[in-house]
Amino acid sequence: MRLKQTFALLTLIALGTSTASAEPPAPPPIKVGVLLPLSGRYASAGQSNRRGIELVVNKTNLGGGIASLHGAKIQLVFADDASNQETASQEARRLMTTENVAFILGPYSTPETQAVVPVTERGGVGLISTQGSFDGMFTHGYKGLFTVSMTSSQFGESYDTFLKTLASVHKAAIKTVAITYPNNDYGQTAAQAAQARLKARGINVVGTFEFPPTVTDLTPIVQRVKELKPDAVISIGYLEDGLLLDKARVAQNATGPLVWVGGSDSFSNDRLWSLLGDGVAKVALGGHTFGLSQFDNTVRTPGVEWLVRSTRVAYPGAIVDQGMAAGAQAAWILVEALERSGKTSPADLIAAVHAVHLPANSIRTTMPQFVHGVAFAADGRPRDPVALFVHWDNGRKSVVSPDQLATAKVPW
Repeated sequence: MRLKQTFALLTLIALGTSTASAEPPAPPPIKVGVLLPLSGRYASAGQSNRRGIELVVNKTNLGGGIASLHGAKIQLVFADDASNQETASQEARRLMTTENVAFILGPYSTPETQAVVPVTERGGVGLISTQGSFDGMFTHGYKGLFTVSMTSSQFGESYDTFLKTLASVHKAAIKTVAITYPNNDYGQTAAQAAQARLKARGINVVGTFEFPPTVTDLTPIVQRVKELKPDAVISIGYLEDGLLLDKARVAQNATGPLVWVGGSDSFSNDRLWSLLGDGVAKVALGGHTFGLSQFDNTVRTPGVEWLVRSTRVAYPGAIVDQGMAAGAQAAWILVEALERSGKTSPADLIAAVHAVHLPANSIRTTMPQFVHGVAFAADGRPRDPVALFVHWDNGRKSVVSPDQLATAKVPW
């Protein structure tokens, strides 16, 4: 009897020890949709967005996951919108209904974001666009729409601010301006904002020239601008537009206005010089040509320096560009929201993103335009972003404005 009691006692002790030492089950992953143009017209930007998002999520998961959710890992579910509005809305619906994602990072551009947000609003899922910038999207009372981009009107106003600085500080004689822009909501709004600000200062806008978003030749636009001989030209557009414009400028010998300023990606993308080639780039991007940007990898902020170091390890040889920074910024905002809220329902995540505030000196602030830190207005627009302006010199790009982020002086 005594032996049986002893054996039973030892068995209970063994079972208790086994139960105590067993690890608790891993929490379920947090499914996050990533809806980007991984093919099509904007594929290069979409791929850069993806790399930035992956850098942040990999760092978070390898660092133990989301602490407030017992170490839950983020699981990315990718969807390719193919740079197409209809595809974007279809893929957003699939991410919500089939994949059951809690949040969506993307889309990249304004047209795709406009197509997606009515779908996500009906589904109650939030999204952070990496470049969607049309002001009109933020006037509909959408609850779950955010962007890390400056808005279209802020782009337009920033061009005027920079031209005003050139005139006041460097005595640039700018009395007449022409504006070129893509005929979509982003381009129209940016052009209208720039025109309004210029006219308010007494600057004569001698011509505004629109082109279709799928344009394949900008020679006619360049010829019309050349005939007007303005003191300055503002050219709004995407990378593909910038390539077409600069080639046409050189071919038509139309690089002569006192100032030619454009952006954002069309004049400041880090691959712009190499894609144009030395012959075209030296003529088109030299002199008094400047690019509006929301990011530059030479800026010495903790977030930019972290992004550059991380990219060298994860993607050797890859260019750390604005697309990568925007993807990383969107991902860091979501990570911050998850950590601070400890909740994963779509409604809770939308509320948590609204409450995010990242200091400007945080490694999680990867876009240096947020000189006041990352935070959102009630309608989902970023608060107080500041445009950067860059200048190219023999393949190298420097920030010349604003002063607190400048890495070189304005060449004049």
